[in-house]
Amino acid sequence: MFCPQCGNQLPDGSAFCGKCGAQLGAAPASAPVAGARGPVAAAPKAPSAAGTFPPLRIAAVVAAAVALVFALMPWFTTSSAAVTASGYASGGADLLAGLTGADVSLPEFEESYSVFQFGELAATATTYLDAEAQIADAVEAADAAASGRARAISLAEPQGSREPAEALLGAMVRWAASCLVVVAGAVCALATRGRNGLVLGIGAGLLAAEAFAWAFISYGVLESAGLAASGGATNAIVCGVASLAAIVCVLISRQAKA
Repeated sequence: MFCPQCGNQLPDGSAFCGKCGAQLGAAPASAPVAGARGPVAAAPKAPSAAGTFPPLRIAAVVAAAVALVFALMPWFTTSSAAVTASGYASGGADLLAGLTGADVSLPEFEESYSVFQFGELAATATTYLDAEAQIADAVEAADAAASGRARAISLAEPQGSREPAEALLGAMVRWAASCLVVVAGAVCALATRGRNGLVLGIGAGLLAAEAFAWAFISYGVLESAGLAASGGATNAIVCGVASLAAIVCVLISRQAKA
C-alpha cells in the first residue's frame, strides 16, 4: 500500500506513514479483556404476589355483592286475595270500632315484604289465621248447639296454626346471620387483597342455603295457606344463584392457589 499524502510505500495494514506521519485509518478497536465484566442491568422485578388481587376473588366479591342486593329486595309477594280480604276486614273493623266504640282493629297485608319485615308479616298472618280458626270454632260450636251436642270451647284463646309465623321468624333470623357473615367475608377478602376468601365462601353458602330453603320450602307453607302469591320468591332464587356463583369462584381460586 502507498501513503496518500507522500506516496511512500508502506506495509499493508499500516496505521501511520513512517515518512510523513499521516494517519492512514482509524485505530482498531481494542478487544474486550477476557473475564472483564461491565455494568449489568438490573433485571425487572416481578410483581409482588402480595400486591395482586386474584381475578376469581374479585368475581367472588362481586357475586356476593349481587347476592346481598337481592337479599335486601322483597322475598315475599302477598296473594291478591289476601290483600283484598285484609282491606275489607280492616275497613269493617274500623267501622265497627267507630259505631260501638270498641277497640277493634285488623292489620292489612302489604303487597310485598322484604325479609327484615318478616316480623310484621308474621304478626299480620297470625292475626288472620287466629281469626279464621276462631270463626271455624264458633261455627262448629253453633252446629253442636243446634244438634243438641255440648261442646266446650274458649274463643279467647287463639286456635290458628303457628307454622306460617314460625317459618317467617326462623327465615328472618337465619337470613340476618348469613348476610352478616357474607359482609364480614367480603370485608376480609378486600382487606387481604383476596388472600383470605374462606369466610366469604362460608357466608355465601349459608345465604344460598337460606335463599333456596325459603324459595322452595318455607314459601310453600304460606302459599298453601293462601297468603303468598304463586312464583313470588324470584328475588330469593336470584340471591341463591349469585351466592352459589361466589362459592364456585372461591373454591376454584383456592384450588388454583394450591
